[in-house]
Amino acid sequence: MPQTWRLFLHPRLQLFKHLVFRIAYSFVAARRPVEPNSVILVTNRHHVLAGNLRYIYDHLNKDTFSIHTFFLDQPSLRLRAIQDLRFVVAMAQVQYVLVDDFMPLLYALRLRPGTRLVQVWHALGALKRVGYSRQGLGGGPPATSMSHKNYTDVIVSAESIRKDFAEAFCVSMQTVHATGAPRSDLFFDPDEQTRILEPLYASLPQLRDKRVILFAPTFRGGGKRAAYYPDTFLDLEKFGAALGDNDLVVIKMHPFVTDPLPIPPIFADKIIDLSSYPEFNHLLLVSDILVTDYSSAIFDYALLERPVVFYVPDLDDYTRQRGFYYDFDEYAYGPVARTFPELLTALNDPQIDRKRLSQFHDKFLDRCDGHATQRFIDVIFNQGPAVAVDFDHWDGDV
Repeated sequence: MPQTWRLFLHPRLQLFKHLVFRIAYSFVAARRPVEPNSVILVTNRHHVLAGNLRYIYDHLNKDTFSIHTFFLDQPSLRLRAIQDLRFVVAMAQVQYVLVDDFMPLLYALRLRPGTRLVQVWHALGALKRVGYSRQGLGGGPPATSMSHKNYTDVIVSAESIRKDFAEAFCVSMQTVHATGAPRSDLFFDPDEQTRILEPLYASLPQLRDKRVILFAPTFRGGGKRAAYYPDTFLDLEKFGAALGDNDLVVIKMHPFVTDPLPIPPIFADKIIDLSSYPEFNHLLLVSDILVTDYSSAIFDYALLERPVVFYVPDLDDYTRQRGFYYDFDEYAYGPVARTFPELLTALNDPQIDRKRLSQFHDKFLDRCDGHATQRFIDVIFNQGPAVAVDFDHWDGDV
């Protein structure tokens, strides 16, 4: 499609596709008041609350706030439509809506005054380009798109990357708050870690007393439907053969990747797949080494100050096609392996570059200090009623 036509059609198609939900939202909003201190937590990533949403839920005062949860992940088109409609009707009556990912249903809705739409994004830091930062790259939205632009609030893990998320979501800098990521509080709470690790080890005793290597790459492909991980990157036969007697590899694929890597039966006691485990940070706690590529897990893991091996056989292609907010060298506080043999060598004795890790923390994680959840609650819930936002894309003729 020619660029001029894409610019013209994209927002109109967004409005048309969600016409029924726009009508339902406007109808309910015109007839029902906003319920004070009402909160919706919505995700399309998991079947349970996880990550930032889980931490916020656990710390909100249930006597003060009325909290509702929605999981917009139904595989059936009919059930998904019913589910989405229920969500939109509920959303039209609440004061706060918290979302943790890209959610197309939201963006065609013109928020009523008194509602805050808060993006608590599932990833720390600013690594691979997202949203409007991808304009000019494959999969990037056109400037006229309505996606993301109606957030009233966005949170990030550091002051220095507020500008990156303002660009990514096409919102003002005043919208972006450096609260830190609520889920990062886990890494500063030994008691909470103990409460997590005891049942985890009880259910997975093979994790005990091992050097746990967590393999957690991001996905390749254009998005959720086309996501995959190239099985040519990893030879699990050779990987298993190279492991020591005390080594255990835990595979945690990105939630978008549905095809598991085939584990050779001979190494079933040395390589296990926990991709379905919902709380990624729990697996970070039990791991001794992280092997990843362009995953935001490097930010969470930096708070543990444990070794990371960056396994990036397609770094040049990924940089050209997807792009990073900063030069890749700024992220690599551990050894970089460009080939599978280099990965095996790096795992023998991975080292952390302490100076680079300190610089990494200062740049990307300066608001992750064990108090991010309370800071989030203070900024979002304790600063008074929401203020209506005037969105440029509603002022045109779309």
